[in-house]
Amino acid sequence: MSRFTIFEYNRQNRNLIVEELEAKEYISCIFISIPLIDNFTINEKDFINTKRRLFIDISTIVSNEDKMLWYVGYVENIMNEILRKFLENYVYIIVDRRYTKTVIDLFWYRIEKVISIEKFYNLSIPENKNVVDLEDNDFEDLIAHIQYDLVGHSKYKIRLEEELRKFRVFNRLGYHSIFSTLITGNSGIGKTEFARILHRHLSPKEPFIKINFGNYSDQNALNSLIGSPRGYAGSNTGELTDKLLKSKSNVILIDEFEKSHQSVQNFFLQLLEDGVFTDSLGRDYDLNKFVIVFTTNVPRDKIAKKFSSELLSRFNLVYSFLPLNLQQKEEYVEKRLEKILKDIKEKLNIEFNDSAIQDMIDFDYKIYDNMRDINSQLMKRISDKLYPILYEEE
Repeated sequence: MSRFTIFEYNRQNRNLIVEELEAKEYISCIFISIPLIDNFTINEKDFINTKRRLFIDISTIVSNEDKMLWYVGYVENIMNEILRKFLENYVYIIVDRRYTKTVIDLFWYRIEKVISIEKFYNLSIPENKNVVDLEDNDFEDLIAHIQYDLVGHSKYKIRLEEELRKFRVFNRLGYHSIFSTLITGNSGIGKTEFARILHRHLSPKEPFIKINFGNYSDQNALNSLIGSPRGYAGSNTGELTDKLLKSKSNVILIDEFEKSHQSVQNFFLQLLEDGVFTDSLGRDYDLNKFVIVFTTNVPRDKIAKKFSSELLSRFNLVYSFLPLNLQQKEEYVEKRLEKILKDIKEKLNIEFNDSAIQDMIDFDYKIYDNMRDINSQLMKRISDKLYPILYEEE
């Protein structure tokens, strides 16, 4: 039985792949999702001795766990069609790399090898970064961004830099897979902001992976997180596994961790130890080089009562955030306003004079301890200046 090659790719980069292939190889690229028709055929005259390449994407089929087994024979017929007409140099079976393992599991007896399209054609598609593989200069740049963007919490930022440096070393030595930090403190004082800053710097074009554990307190919480076994009543996919498949970000935010069920806490206890986990469908997830940020509203003096000492010992850094002081609030408002005005200028081509900017910032933010309240007031004052201009332009 003849074997064939599967080409995997990042579907989010499809447009970039097509543009670079056509510019670099001087070929015409045709990407199609597999059509569900019985008489699917390929006319070899359209591709042989031409500068055309056909990429047949089977991602849609194999991503549907309920139906993919029905389509195995159909997909195999198409593979046979390609081999029969000797079109392997012109027509390619491709799959979003999120589903590569599924394809291998389904067609292990027919697959010769799996090759990355990006590597096969030596394409310069930008890769997502992680804190371990950053060059030293890039790592220093990341630390500088955290220092600037995360307002306040100076001692945490010092400790964070120390722990991240250690993590980079021991991960490369194979002793430490995941970097984790547990941040406690009141709502709206910047706990989740660190995760967002890290994500924006490392994977700005990827979906942010955030799990809010306010809904994970019952006995089925673990099923909701990583999926329920086949045949189990309800969904067989989990929120964490779904988001990991949809994003290449190496940063995960676990919010309101204190509300999680004990089974979920035990899951993370094992994950932080091993660096890998298996979902309910038997798929393995390797979180090597990931950063997981856990947040909780539990006061610092009650942390030991809420979480086991064994779990607390797994975190690289446990820290309590305090509310910002007046000077830090002022710094926050100035930086937030600066960023929003920059976006307005770049995206709407609108600039404000000094008087309008002063009006935006001239409110009593010292009465607020929650940064979300300060941001809400700032956005309202910006809107008061922006909307009349937008209305006039319309």
